[in-house]
Amino acid sequence: MKLRASVIPVLTAALTIALTVSLATSCKDKIGPQPFPMPKVPVMMTSGPDVQNYLVSHFWQPFFAEDRVYSRDTALIGGVTRDEFQAAYTNYATMLMTADVQRGLKAQEYLLAEAAKMKAADPDSKVWESVLSISDAMLYDPQSPIRNEEMYIPVEEAKVTSPYTSDEEKADAAALLPRLKLNRLGTPAADFGFTMRNGRKMRLYDVKADILIMLFSNPGCENCKEVIDQMSAMKGLDDLIASGKMAIVNVYPDADLEAWRDYAPIYPDNWYNGYNEALDVAGGLYNLRAIPSLYVLDEEKNVVFKDVAPVILFNYLNAALAR
Repeated sequence: MKLRASVIPVLTAALTIALTVSLATSCKDKIGPQPFPMPKVPVMMTSGPDVQNYLVSHFWQPFFAEDRVYSRDTALIGGVTRDEFQAAYTNYATMLMTADVQRGLKAQEYLLAEAAKMKAADPDSKVWESVLSISDAMLYDPQSPIRNEEMYIPVEEAKVTSPYTSDEEKADAAALLPRLKLNRLGTPAADFGFTMRNGRKMRLYDVKADILIMLFSNPGCENCKEVIDQMSAMKGLDDLIASGKMAIVNVYPDADLEAWRDYAPIYPDNWYNGYNEALDVAGGLYNLRAIPSLYVLDEEKNVVFKDVAPVILFNYLNAALAR
């Protein structure tokens, strides 16, 4: 059969397109691992907080850019090695610790939405699963130095609605979310009662100070003692406490009062040291997953840091002492 002349250009164009797609696919398969694509900060932006907020907001945009060409090798994560992807996420999660809260939440929502889009476009992509697993380890594991319950909330919300999570994962996320939303950043901390060693009964909101450090600790806990010893040794901290600008509330949230009374003499006398007789702190007012658990509250008892890692607390205290 002889092809009509008008058909030949159409077939030629179709074959050209098919060949181009085929070559592009094969080229992508041959591309090796690439560095994680970092956003470029505008040259006129110089201050530390501005740069950090910009990076948080734009951190993932180059990675998810539609025109980015990368290998579809399933051993990689969006064309990046697992180690490099994890290092980039660590950098990002560290900046989330001190970034503007609303900016951070929006960045998290963008990351999760784009990872889901990539999964929809390429079911073999490992980005969605990698974002979830690394988020679990870095933002919620109680041993992580950059744990951040506030920024973990969008992760669990995404699990509840995602078509890529199992029914069991959805149920676990739905059960965890109410606990994550206790005492959120910028909201008033839940009030509770505590009894001091001399029998005096107080409530959290009875304590007045510009900065209030709240420590939930157990007797015999070595990590608790390390935190207590490090804070006690900070030069100038006692002066801040004496001036009324800072207060430290150290509360035992469990029931073994004999052990607490035997251990209580090691606590600094200028701290508010007590036990939560009602057991309502661990009973639902706070999400205590590990001890020690550290919070920073402002003068109005709004949460500044929630279950913060000791290293972040010490950096915060050193900055306060330097002012």
